Order: sequence, then structure tokens, then C-alpha cells
Amino acid sequence: MQSHSQPQRGIALIVSLLLLVAITLLVVSAMRGTSMQERMAVNMNQREIARQVAEATIFYVSTQLPPAANPAWYKAALPAPVAGETELWLQANNWGSTQISLNNKNYPAEFKVENMGSWTSREDPTCKVKENPLCERQTYRITARVKPQDGEAQLMLQAIWRL
Repeated sequence: MQSHSQPQRGIALIVSLLLLVAITLLVVSAMRGTSMQERMAVNMNQREIARQVAEATIFYVSTQLPPAANPAWYKAALPAPVAGETELWLQANNWGSTQISLNNKNYPAEFKVENMGSWTSREDPTCKVKENPLCERQTYRITARVKPQDGEAQLMLQAIWRL
């Protein structure tokens, strides 16, 4: 028997190379998606930790109210803003600081307490101060700030606290 060999055209090689390129593109796309999801999860975890630290800071500060005589972190009467001067929020000496322990790790946090005066009690919003001066309660605004560490975002949280 004679065998007649036909010249090979290389179509199998071309098809396998195209399949290899398609599979490579799928793998690279999946890897990029996975790394993006990992970064989003890390960011969400860092944000949640910062929120918990800010909430713990507000709770800690609330246990210090009413403030003792002249603590460094409390300004009973905040001055009005003056054009051309640095805003009070940006001045480091107007912030108190603390360390909050979370999952056996210490996180630095800063806070500011502002005297908001006396407000009518939420329990009895119809009370009239002239008739019952005790229906007003001392009110403070507590601002907690968690400064960024290692490129993380800064988080700020405020609460109104009544005694």
C-alpha cells in the first residue's frame, strides 16, 4: 500500500494558540477581579475598625462629662471664626487625644467637645422653660476623629450628648 501524505496546514497549531490566548485573557481578567475584591474587602475592614474606634472614643469622652475644672481638651466657649486665621478644626491644640484598644491593638483617636448650651429635654418636648427650668439639659457635641495610618482614610464622627 502506498500512503499519500498531504502537506500539513498547521490549523491545529493556530487553533490551539488562539485557545491559549483566550484562556490566558480569562485568567488575567479573573486575577484582576479577585485582587480588586481583596482591596475592597481590606478597605471595608479598615473603615469598620475606624468607625468602631470613633464610636468608642465618643463613649469614652461621654464618661468624662461634665468636664472637670479646665481640662485641656474642653473649650467651654469656642471663639467665633476670624478671617485669615486657621480654623479651630485644623488646630491641633484644640483636640484631645486618647488610645482605644480594639482586638488587642491600640488605635490613636482625637476628640473635641463643644458646649452646646441647654436644650429642651427630648422626653418632654412640650415643656416650657419659664414654667419648669429643670426641663432643659446640658448638651454637648462630641466629635471623634481617627487619623489615617498607612495611607488609610480619615474618619470623623459626631454625637450630641445630653446630661
